[in-house]
Amino acid sequence: MPTRRTIRVAEVLRKELAACMSQSLDLEGMLITIASVELPPDMRQAYIYVSTLHPELDQEKALAILLRNRKEWQSRIGRRLGLKFTPQLIFRFDNAIERGDRVMEILTKLELEKEKHPQEDQPE
Repeated sequence: MPTRRTIRVAEVLRKELAACMSQSLDLEGMLITIASVELPPDMRQAYIYVSTLHPELDQEKALAILLRNRKEWQSRIGRRLGLKFTPQLIFRFDNAIERGDRVMEILTKLELEKEKHPQEDQPE
């Protein structure tokens, strides 16, 4: 269970990292957003879940760019936060949008089936 401190640090990390990402020329035109930041209680690692609005974006390429810039961003964030240890940034793609789209697609299909066969749903 996250503590107040880890929640606050995660939120500050998200804001600082978003600023770093917006200034990065490597990410220009990719529209990568930070979905969430999770910190374990020891705050040694920060799990950064990113997503994109472009489904055709190659996730491996995007992760490679994020990893290439990770050390620079960690040092910049470390100087700004003033923590004893700067969390190691670990990037992962968040597929919640795709999962949500899939659920909506299934629900739509079920609704269409229900409209096609309305008499089957009613008891005799």
